[in-house]
Amino acid sequence: MQRLLLFLLACVACSALRADGRAGPHTPPSPSAHPALAQLPARMLWAWERPEDLRWLPADTGVAYVASTMVLRGEEALVHPRAAPLLLPEGAALVPVLHVDASWRLPPALNAQQSARIVQELLRVAQRGNRNVVQLDFEVRRSQRPFLAQTMAEIRRRLDPRIALSVTALASWCLDDAWLPAGVADEVVPMAFRMGPGQDALRQRLQRHGFTQPLCRAAAGYASDEPALRSVAARGYYFSPRPWTAASWRAMQPGLHSADNYSSHP
Repeated sequence: MQRLLLFLLACVACSALRADGRAGPHTPPSPSAHPALAQLPARMLWAWERPEDLRWLPADTGVAYVASTMVLRGEEALVHPRAAPLLLPEGAALVPVLHVDASWRLPPALNAQQSARIVQELLRVAQRGNRNVVQLDFEVRRSQRPFLAQTMAEIRRRLDPRIALSVTALASWCLDDAWLPAGVADEVVPMAFRMGPGQDALRQRLQRHGFTQPLCRAAAGYASDEPALRSVAARGYYFSPRPWTAASWRAMQPGLHSADNYSSHP
């Protein structure tokens, strides 16, 4: 009887470790609580601010495209709506992205007006998608984190609850340098590329354990010009520094080499 009790207690302990992600390198992420994200494809291609012809894209792949870019500079918040053409297959899942840059030459004041401008622009571009998901891409320095956290909280407060908020994150934010507030974003997308000094060790760590922060396990970002990394999340967002082609997409998706999945467009 005592042995049985010890065995049951051990099972409970193992289950608890798996639940918080500290045991096993392949712990599956918890499913998203937001219904809009549950309907989003598992593969999302990032279309940056440049001409893109994606009419060859497979039907099971969505597009997260830069709908607007903002530059924070001094007291200003400059808005640049997307001007580059974007050609898409009919019915493709679309997620608009607001990309925010903070000037290095003239550091932003990070005042209330700039925060309000980000919120206003994100609410505007959120209407440009067709899956009730909008994404904020804003990499900040350590000193700028409170500004981003405050802005995200205001976005969450004003955004239609039917629309899911996705945010990109540096890989370090989802490992040992965790600081993102829980409950503000519906999806966090850590970028498993351009990870800076020591990135080889970080890549090995991700291959073994994935991202350690629970809010970072549902999605991850990958780059076409870096060595292949085993998928560490249920949903992948894929970045290319050059315009996408069917060939460059296939090179990132080993399981999608069949020509049957592509149309006749180049």
